[in-house]
Amino acid sequence: MDLEHLRQLIAFAEYGTLSRTAEKLLLSQPALTRNMQRLEADLGVTLFHRKKNKLSLTETGQLAVKQGQMLLEHIQAYQAQLQNFENHRTKLYIGVCAPGPIYELRDIWEQKKLPQEFETEIREQDSLVKGLLDKTYQIIVTDQVIEKSDVISQIFFKEQLHLSIPTNHPLADRKSIALRELNHLTMLLRADLGIWDRLVDSLRQTTFIRQSDSETFDSLVQASNLPHFTTNITQLYGKLPENRIHIPITDSQATVTFYLNVLKENQRLLELILE
Repeated sequence: MDLEHLRQLIAFAEYGTLSRTAEKLLLSQPALTRNMQRLEADLGVTLFHRKKNKLSLTETGQLAVKQGQMLLEHIQAYQAQLQNFENHRTKLYIGVCAPGPIYELRDIWEQKKLPQEFETEIREQDSLVKGLLDKTYQIIVTDQVIEKSDVISQIFFKEQLHLSIPTNHPLADRKSIALRELNHLTMLLRADLGIWDRLVDSLRQTTFIRQSDSETFDSLVQASNLPHFTTNITQLYGKLPENRIHIPITDSQATVTFYLNVLKENQRLLELILE
């Protein structure tokens, strides 16, 4: 049986006539008629009542449409599962809660020359945990230990927020700074910071100029005297202007501990990254 003929039968059930179905499917009516005849022959049943200038589905034809829709859905799911398996065999999918872990992971992959590619996306913790449990992700990086019996969590690294300012800024002589001292400043800000967005949202007396494009943001930092945030991680791996200093922010919420999380069956991935 040709599955395309089955799809055409389902389309006939939707559109009601051969002419309209042929028009929608960009087929000639004679070609569609032949395909329906072949489908009947392949199935060994009568799918249509044939009267002069009128074609309608028999009860068997109606059942064929219903069961055919289910069959095509199963085939689509089957193909998706195979493709997902193949993708996960050749590439790791890693969910993270902030940009910092992406820098760390890239550096580990480069240093260890790991052959398997990986792909990351930033998501909230609930989505990350769900994705780990349903095996959308092989690894997730969170700011909390995942307390589930089938999940292993290990400390990955700590990230501390810094205020980046030009060397001639009034705050440039400071060795550390508190978040409350950012009140009334105007700052450049990268969008999509994951868990750091919560901290940013709490700074209601600070004005932020947000930029989602990384290249545009870097250009603004180079051309501007406005403060912006860096971290101990972005200072290691990012492209930062030389005429700026980075002052650690001392509030507890400005330092985050990240955790690598895998299912127990994938414990080898933790060993691969942390060994």
